[in-house]
Amino acid sequence: MAVKPKLDSRFPDVPAYIIDADQVRDDRGGASLELRAASIRGLSHRFYGSARQDAYARMLSEDGRYLVACVADGVAAGEYSHLAAEIVTRDGCRNLVEQLSAVTPEKLDWLMMLGKLVSRTVSAAHDIARRNGGDPPGTDPREAGRYLASTALFAVIDLEPGANGEHTAHVVALGDTSAWLLNPGDAVPWTPLQHVKNSDSEVASSTTAAIPVVPAVAPETVVVRFGPGTALVLMTDGVGDALGSGGGEVGAFLARAWATPPTSLNFAAQVDFARRSYDDDRTALALWPVPSP
Repeated sequence: MAVKPKLDSRFPDVPAYIIDADQVRDDRGGASLELRAASIRGLSHRFYGSARQDAYARMLSEDGRYLVACVADGVAAGEYSHLAAEIVTRDGCRNLVEQLSAVTPEKLDWLMMLGKLVSRTVSAAHDIARRNGGDPPGTDPREAGRYLASTALFAVIDLEPGANGEHTAHVVALGDTSAWLLNPGDAVPWTPLQHVKNSDSEVASSTTAAIPVVPAVAPETVVVRFGPGTALVLMTDGVGDALGSGGGEVGAFLARAWATPPTSLNFAAQVDFARRSYDDDRTALALWPVPSP
């Protein structure tokens, strides 16, 4: 049954979808990566008239050596979680770009960056409470999380490939946003870079870690290398849940569709694939290395 989209009158400035396509060039001006990204309001949000809560951002380091990318999924329980996703993607990428002006990706202070995002999110919760005449949240970040919260997935990609043509990416995740390496030529084309959600659970759970509540120690940094003929894909659980372990119909469909960079509109349509019961917002950002001439 077709869903007639309803607008969210509370947040009229939040677009239902964002589509992005670019060829990212290295610091010498040579083509390095093909980028496609799309953030699509899910069927449930269209039906109930609520705003898209996913977001993504991407920025270049000041020297043009690194691409910083982030996708984030606002937690549905927070009415203003779309703001949390925007804070995480925008401010998180900016902080990493600032750090990269002084250090290499191996020395990035991820925990410091997450702490700044916590402070920014808690401050936003106080502003929301003040505007609405409510009691401001206390010092416990979990109280701020009732207003807005978001998962986070960051990737810092070296635009200068190694001698074998491979790019190095440093990936850090908080929550159920996920990064995958796509190798369309493999029998199992999808390789997860984090634990696959609910893969070891008999009962599926929607509970996830999210800013403004972060662990006391930095999340694990995953270092991955990918070259021409492969792709690095960052996605929220609106895509990831349907992808599962990558071995089913959705995995086969996306592996075929993303074997090479599609047009921006085709990529958005593919992110918005139809699958019964998967009605969450969907966001994906994919990177394909450009072969050397």
